[in-house]
Amino acid sequence: MLIAFEGPDEVGKSTSAAELSHNGEPIYNATKSNHSEAQIDLVNEPDLVQTFDRIDWFSHMVYRLALPDRDWNDDRPRTVFAMPDTHLVVKLHHPDLADFTAEEIVDTPIRGVNSLYFYFADFFTGLNEERDYALFKTVSIVEVFNNRKEGTFRQRLASFSSPVTGWEESVDKLREAGDTVSNEALLELFRFDEQRRL
Repeated sequence: MLIAFEGPDEVGKSTSAAELSHNGEPIYNATKSNHSEAQIDLVNEPDLVQTFDRIDWFSHMVYRLALPDRDWNDDRPRTVFAMPDTHLVVKLHHPDLADFTAEEIVDTPIRGVNSLYFYFADFFTGLNEERDYALFKTVSIVEVFNNRKEGTFRQRLASFSSPVTGWEESVDKLREAGDTVSNEALLELFRFDEQRRL
């Protein structure tokens, strides 16, 4: 199984990707070539999970459109490609907790990046459905409550789009988690979804 995590800084993408990867080593920035390599690695290992911490073209597009006045100093072309065998998870900050500046590689005002990720996640959900799930296997939106002042973190499933598992079924599958969904519970939802395809 392949899972790609996307979203702005400090939503826990890297943590989720590392926790769910079979070897604890997610692939950073999915590209057409490393996606193909992951497919080959898993071809005879249907129970293994490999994750991607970001999709190269997706992150590139969002950050450059969210911060168009920034000189990114990176002219490397990105290849846009579909990942129909991959569960896409877009993690977003709750809007009330998105007004901060992340200090990772460069200082990044998260509010604008977060809102653009929301629009693209919503767009890709609809486009994937319209294209009969030819872009991604499923698309999930996970809302993250990262309260930096209080030092608390929780996440909930806000949207789940699949050709075989409806929203009510996905909520029922996660109901025992209440308003908080763990990375392991997400993985179980994807396993449930894949089992229904057999």
